[in-house]
Amino acid sequence: MTMNQDVKKDTVASHWLTGNARQMWNHPHQFPAEIAWREGGIAKFRMLHKYLYAITSADFARQVLVTHHERYERSFQYKTGRAVIGDGLLSTDGPAWLKRRREILPAFKTNTMRRLVEASAAAAMEIADRWVTVSAQTGSVDIVAETQRLALITIGKTLLSTEIDDGHAADFGAAVRETLYLVRQRNTSLVRLPLWIPTSGNNRIHRTRQVLDEFLVPHIEQRRLQPNSEAAQDILQTLTQARDRENGEALDDQALLDETKTLFVSGFETTATALAWTLFLLSRHKSIKAQWQQECREVLNGRVPTFDDLERLPFTKQILQEALRLYPPVYNMARECITDDILGNTRIKKGSVLLISIYGIHRSPAYWENPDEFRPERFARENTILPNTYYPFAIGKHVCIGAQFAMTEMITILAVLGSRLQIVPADLEPVGIRAQITLAPSREILLRTTAL
Repeated sequence: MTMNQDVKKDTVASHWLTGNARQMWNHPHQFPAEIAWREGGIAKFRMLHKYLYAITSADFARQVLVTHHERYERSFQYKTGRAVIGDGLLSTDGPAWLKRRREILPAFKTNTMRRLVEASAAAAMEIADRWVTVSAQTGSVDIVAETQRLALITIGKTLLSTEIDDGHAADFGAAVRETLYLVRQRNTSLVRLPLWIPTSGNNRIHRTRQVLDEFLVPHIEQRRLQPNSEAAQDILQTLTQARDRENGEALDDQALLDETKTLFVSGFETTATALAWTLFLLSRHKSIKAQWQQECREVLNGRVPTFDDLERLPFTKQILQEALRLYPPVYNMARECITDDILGNTRIKKGSVLLISIYGIHRSPAYWENPDEFRPERFARENTILPNTYYPFAIGKHVCIGAQFAMTEMITILAVLGSRLQIVPADLEPVGIRAQITLAPSREILLRTTAL
């Protein structure tokens, strides 16, 4: 096999048959970023017979996602998720998506955030004690697995008002991770057989959906039977009360299940991954860690954080923002062009798929000084971030509906951990990136944790 550089003069060099499929499968975060950096912010590449564009230009990304958003829609990569999470906010577009978003938006009002802080703080207190005990017994804790446990505990309380035991947490966490792997595998596969064909991959997709459904359906059914339960002041309660603006209809059972699955899956994996990277970075930057711990101790003074404390933790927020810049959980956003467009000097034809490389924009030397370095002070109030160069939660009409939810949850957790724990690396070996649906660490991250 040889590399054919003459497939198209304006296309990145690729294999004569498969194109750049191998590079995309092995490095889906890095490959689009690097070719777009090299080509001035936009690069054309090939996957088998399909041509795509990688984008790291902030101006082009804004045009696709904001100013010309009506010319683009979510691509098939998002629609693949329907096989598991159904027709939720993450897998739909157009009028149906907008209608559903308006119905769900009330679930993320301030009262929800206040309850979220209480639940997140309680979960973090519990997990901090656990980490001290486990670290004393075994010498370290695996932060990747533990932040997944922590995120599950929190989302269980805030979404369903339920305690998720270790057995259910393990099963559910495994199902979510399997889901993310299978969706990515299907999205990057050269041949995607219909889901009704009983292939090994399709059967695994159906099994993971069954695990999620079996966990969530009983909660939904119970809530339907007891709609006015005083204990159920949670997001599921808000979803059951959501009404269509035009006809006043509530979500039916399937829609309620789809949105609950969507919130559970998205609220679990992305939060867990972001927290794992944040703690990894803190453990390897002593001066930043010391400043973080000092802020948390001074603000909380031994207390459990409240919603009103969060604005008094600016450095903790900056740490999280910088971790999300370096390791955005969602590293690419795919859009399909539905009407011809022009990006700079590049004509984009209808049917073309564009990959907005969030990872590439966040680490572009054109927008960030020493972009690969961990510098939380970039986000200090007195410093300026260039427009459209930072969006871990996307921009435009599809900006993440749970962005404030996620930031509130993670800052609360970091505040508790910073005021109570000392964390140091159990080893100093490099930790790479394993890019699946989210930008996950390539291996376990082992930390030693002791009480402050």
